[in-house]
Amino acid sequence: MQKPWSAEFEQLLLDELALCDPTSSLEPDTPLAHYGLTSLSTLALSSKLVSRYGIELPAFDERAFRTPRSLWKLVVGTSGPSANGVTMSGNRIGLTDGLAGRFAAVASRHPDEPCLVDNAGALTYAETAARAAALAAAIGAGGVVAVLGEREITTYCAYLGVLCAGATIVPLSMDFPPDRNADIVRQAGARCVVHTEPRGEKPLEAQLAAMSGVPVVDAHNAPLTSWDPGVGPVTADTPAYLLFTSGSTGRPKGVRITHGNVAAFLAAALPTYRTGPGEVFSQCHGLTFDFSVFEMWGAWSTGSALAVVPRVHALNPASTIAQHGVTVWACTPSLIEAAAAAGNLAPGSLSGLRHVVIGGEPLRGKTVALARAAAPNAIIDNVYGPTETTVWVSTYRLTPADPIPAHPIMPIGSPTAGADIEISEEGELLVAGPQVFDGYADPALDKDKLIHQGDRTWYRTGDLGERDAGVLHHRGRLDGQVKIRGYRIELGEIEHAATRLLGVRTAAARIPGDHGDAGLALFVEGTAVDEPWLRLELGRSLPAYMVPDRVIATEAFPLNPHGKLDRTRLAQQMTSSPT
Repeated sequence: MQKPWSAEFEQLLLDELALCDPTSSLEPDTPLAHYGLTSLSTLALSSKLVSRYGIELPAFDERAFRTPRSLWKLVVGTSGPSANGVTMSGNRIGLTDGLAGRFAAVASRHPDEPCLVDNAGALTYAETAARAAALAAAIGAGGVVAVLGEREITTYCAYLGVLCAGATIVPLSMDFPPDRNADIVRQAGARCVVHTEPRGEKPLEAQLAAMSGVPVVDAHNAPLTSWDPGVGPVTADTPAYLLFTSGSTGRPKGVRITHGNVAAFLAAALPTYRTGPGEVFSQCHGLTFDFSVFEMWGAWSTGSALAVVPRVHALNPASTIAQHGVTVWACTPSLIEAAAAAGNLAPGSLSGLRHVVIGGEPLRGKTVALARAAAPNAIIDNVYGPTETTVWVSTYRLTPADPIPAHPIMPIGSPTAGADIEISEEGELLVAGPQVFDGYADPALDKDKLIHQGDRTWYRTGDLGERDAGVLHHRGRLDGQVKIRGYRIELGEIEHAATRLLGVRTAAARIPGDHGDAGLALFVEGTAVDEPWLRLELGRSLPAYMVPDRVIATEAFPLNPHGKLDRTRLAQQMTSSPT
């Protein structure tokens, strides 16, 4: 195949990829994630491209680092058209109840305040409302609607447009393999998919081909029109969104969150932040990660701005926070540690922050110290809550004057207002209250996770916990679920996919990494395994964050005294395996 780039560009890219995978050879449309390109190496690569080709760093977005071809298109200036920064006015948003009604009320009070900001432009609340109204008219009323796009203004307008249409949102990611997104669309029963990608680009066309038969709405071509949804107001029990998390059965499972669940979360969380016009929330997380719900609705409930931050810029928080005047930064521990490892989290570099909200993974004391040094004026919250409990249900807060507790892992604190957290005899954290979901998209999954007691429903989190002096601490898991860089991963889903490909027994394990980060190893029973082939094939069905960093052949799996697989000993084998 003839390659569309210069030899100089290919060598520059190969030099960086060689740090990740010495056997790399470039194919134009193979995702860069399949070559093992990490967040840190993406940042290093972008710096080299800036230096060599004179590209301004803000030009690098999610789309650029998708494939070698897309990166080359950015270099030569032939990227697809962007609708960011388009100014629209004169149309009104559909005044439904629920989240759309919440947004409409704020937009009517603060029409000229900035609502959405990214590296390409900005929209006021009035302009965003107009864009959402136009998209709602194109989408049509009710049902379940999928949204496929990157972190950019048009995608957030599409998100709001679905809500204005009285529909339930199913966020999809361009980073997910097409077959996975197609499976999510089928499970959710989505009646259409709204995309924010330019037509004709191979990654988008592959996604849409996998969803063959599902109607498509192009968010770039929605006509300007007033919109009245023509459906009854949503209720507290109407699903607002469906998020699909990793599933132990080998398929992603849909978590159904209602407008009432989100309203209860916002009522509990927002009063502790005292934000409003003039404040700016960062938006560092994709729509498939429920931390994004706090980022979006923390801003849109209060008249604050939402600054959309692509991945490569998220690793340089000092630059992005200064550029957009961010005052509320939500992040995972891994993001803090990766930014520090890249030299982008110097003491005092985030002095403009008022709040740092950390969640998604266990938080180490040394990571808190990094955040405290960088943002000395900020209140730091360590938050805990599975997707099924609507963003978070407990908080441990540190003011700038509070000492950092002498715990290796920070407490998860006390329940938020309205949430009840109990600990079962087995040590499992159980959660009840108005934030707890009412069931999965597949009802067959409910019986193992929901406990009904009269008019109360308890969610079995699978997390182990204990109370010490009245404060909750997270103590691990009951099952094979792990958190890596904020993503919830069922090891069984990786094992199912690998076993289907190989026909032999496999086992996945979490492995420690540099700077407190962690990765994944896949162990295969046998004497040899073709690691590059297996990782490539796994990348066709699993998101990049679930593709193992290493594949290791082992003749026999270690067992614990109960005859069960000992994942801890498997992970320890990494230290003695050849690299």
